[in-house]
Amino acid sequence: MTWLDQKLRLHNADDQTADWMAKARTPESRTRIRRWSRMETIGVVAALCGVPLLLLAPIATLACAVWFRVAGIDRPDVYWWLWGIAAGVPLVGAVLMVVSSRERLTACFADGYVSTGRVDRVIECPGDDDPVSYELRVSAELSDGVVLRRKVYLGGGNPRRLTGTPIRFRHNSLDPDDVHDVLFDRFPGADAKAAPHARKSAA
Repeated sequence: MTWLDQKLRLHNADDQTADWMAKARTPESRTRIRRWSRMETIGVVAALCGVPLLLLAPIATLACAVWFRVAGIDRPDVYWWLWGIAAGVPLVGAVLMVVSSRERLTACFADGYVSTGRVDRVIECPGDDDPVSYELRVSAELSDGVVLRRKVYLGGGNPRRLTGTPIRFRHNSLDPDDVHDVLFDRFPGADAKAAPHARKSAA
């Protein structure tokens, strides 16, 4: 663990990251989880640092305009640099945060299982300012008769029509009631069966 993990406590990428690192079966997976978790933290810090830059940019612009006018300086490129940095830092941070979060989750489930189940229920989760998201209650019956129950969260279009259709997801444990131990993989298609199996990921 480096100084970055110890000092930057502004963001905890996920409370389960350390647990998933302990459960990872290969050094490569542990390395990927650690790397993307750090990158996500850097992205969050960059995004947070960009907030004061955006707030100070108008003041700096006004100060430069007054100074350039008094001193007779013609440097319009300074404004481009000023606003480019002010807008670029939080934008890069946000992109890095989103990409790293996705890659970290993929790495966390790389050594787990892949199961195909079905969507049992779709629940709408309205947000305050964010677009509406949906909670999909999914289940998958294993070959030994154990039924896994998981919750998958999706945004975008209304997925209510997906009730009863097959869904493929990844999970690290075979605990039937560990509802949050899940990573959405894909919808295999209406013609695919909700096969009663859980195979190891080949990642």
